[in-house]
Amino acid sequence: MAIIHHVGFHCKDVKKQKAFYEDVFGYKCVKVFKPGQPDEFYMLRSGESCLELFPVNASPDARGGEQAVGFKHLAFEVDDLDAMIAKVETYGIKVGEKRDCGAHVPGLVNCFFDDLEGNIIEMLIGWTDDPNAA
Repeated sequence: MAIIHHVGFHCKDVKKQKAFYEDVFGYKCVKVFKPGQPDEFYMLRSGESCLELFPVNASPDARGGEQAVGFKHLAFEVDDLDAMIAKVETYGIKVGEKRDCGAHVPGLVNCFFDDLEGNIIEMLIGWTDDPNAA
């Protein structure tokens, strides 16, 4: 068996992204790599999942987001979707409409937004596994 340990992101403003994921999703910094150097980067943890945030020199208009092949979005299961939407919106981020996905997973509600650098983030509540999935 294997589990996903972490997802890595290139960040134009690594410290700002670090603060966002710590504040909104409760991640804690568990390792600072190359401390004090211009290419300092971080490993953040929440429960069993980690985010690794790397600084990158990119044009000011560069944005993260869905790729033709590869990354599509990062999803967080949350306890209180409305409270999380309100918290994200304190960053000036527009969160998409809540969607009832009960036709696919009974009780599932989700929404999407772009984080500070354009990475597509999903928040969801009410997920249940299908015991008959093959």
